[in-house]
Amino acid sequence: MLSPAGSCRSFDQSGDGYCRTEGIAAILIQRRSVAKRIYASVVHSKSNTDGYKEQGITFPGGDRQAVLLEEVYREAELDPSTVAYVETHGTGTKVGDPQEAYAITQTFCQNRTTPLLIGSVKSNMGHAEPASGLCSLAKIIIAIHRNVIPPNLHFNEPNEYIEGLKDGSLKVVTEKTIFPSGSFIGVNSFGFGGSNTHLILKAPQLT
Repeated sequence: MLSPAGSCRSFDQSGDGYCRTEGIAAILIQRRSVAKRIYASVVHSKSNTDGYKEQGITFPGGDRQAVLLEEVYREAELDPSTVAYVETHGTGTKVGDPQEAYAITQTFCQNRTTPLLIGSVKSNMGHAEPASGLCSLAKIIIAIHRNVIPPNLHFNEPNEYIEGLKDGSLKVVTEKTIFPSGSFIGVNSFGFGGSNTHLILKAPQLT
C-alpha cells in the first residue's frame, strides 16, 4: 500500500503505492443568501460503501464507485458529460487507480466530445489520509479562485490497465490549465475499508 519510492504517482505506470503526508483543512459552508464571498457552490454530495470483498478491505470496488457516481448525478439532475474536471482520489496504487478510472470513464465519458480532465492533489503533497478529502476540496477552491488547474506531478507513462487513458477518454492535467468559469467539478474521496464519497461543485461565473 505504501510506496517504496516515497511519492504518489497517480495514474502512472510506475505507481507502486502512496506516500503519507500530514495535512489539516477547514471549510466554511454558508447559505448563499448570507455568504459574503463565494469560492464554489455545493451542488450535491453522496456516499456509499463497498461492503465485504473477498480480496480484503484494501481492495477498492470500481463497480460500487460507478453506482455512487450514477446516483449522485441522477439525484442532482446533472448530465455527467457537462463536468469539466474531476479531482480524483488518485493514490497511485496499482489496483486503486484502475478501479477509480474505470468508474469515472463509465460515468463521465459516454457522451463526451473532449477528454475529461482529471488530477489528484496527492501527486503534489502525498496522502493526508483522514484529511485527504478536504485537501482535495481545498485544491479545487484555490484552483477556481486563481482560475487555473495546477499540474499533476510524477505522470510520465499512463497506467497500462487504465483504458480511458489509452483511448483518450481521460486526460491527466500535466501543465497549468485554465479553469472554465461557471463549470461543474467532481471530487472523489475514498476511505480505507471501502467508503466512497463524491461531491459536485460549481465554480462561480466570472463577469
